[in-house]
Amino acid sequence: MTAPARSVSPRLRELLDAAVTVVAGSGLRGLTHRAVDAAAGLPQGTCSAYLRTRLALLTALARHVGARLEADIAGLSRRIADHPGDHAYAADQTTALFAGWLRDRDLLVCRLEMAVAAAHVPEVAEVFTAWRNRLVDVVARTLMTGDEEFCRARAETLVAALDGVLMSAVLRPQRGRRAYLLRTVSTLITALGSDTERPSPGHDGRRRGRGDPRGDGPR
Repeated sequence: MTAPARSVSPRLRELLDAAVTVVAGSGLRGLTHRAVDAAAGLPQGTCSAYLRTRLALLTALARHVGARLEADIAGLSRRIADHPGDHAYAADQTTALFAGWLRDRDLLVCRLEMAVAAAHVPEVAEVFTAWRNRLVDVVARTLMTGDEEFCRARAETLVAALDGVLMSAVLRPQRGRRAYLLRTVSTLITALGSDTERPSPGHDGRRRGRGDPRGDGPR
């Protein structure tokens, strides 16, 4: 279970904002206490005084990034709750959320780097799993048209796909990045958010031709 949010001093917040900049520019390999101090314009040793080890730095950075993402997700949840049953509005707001994340490139790149770290650092994985589950919950409510389990499965698929879209958008030239994101997110939400019939148990998604006896009816 994720630890409750901790209060962060202004100086620590300044250091963690600088850490976001460092990771966005140099990747996790470039994340050192010395690099964070330099990016923050603070005397060497400041970051170490607050976060003594690299693990402490990584975990604090994960919480910092996660808190910013959680705040955005909470705002999305409130807006959707104010328009119950309006799936078009919910889809537009979800698209706007991802477009906003794309505008903050440093935070987005840092988030992607930290997602890789989560595969190896349980403390980081715990933080990222919490905010991701929160986003899936919100998207599931957006898609809610019937069976709850089926809607959540679609939401998990959509969030995973949107993560891929964000990564792809970051790699594109800046000029067409936003248009690409809006077009692709809209396509995904339309495809995965449509009120489709739930697959029957054992359905494998493959179409059967007439030559396949499994696809033919009783003869």
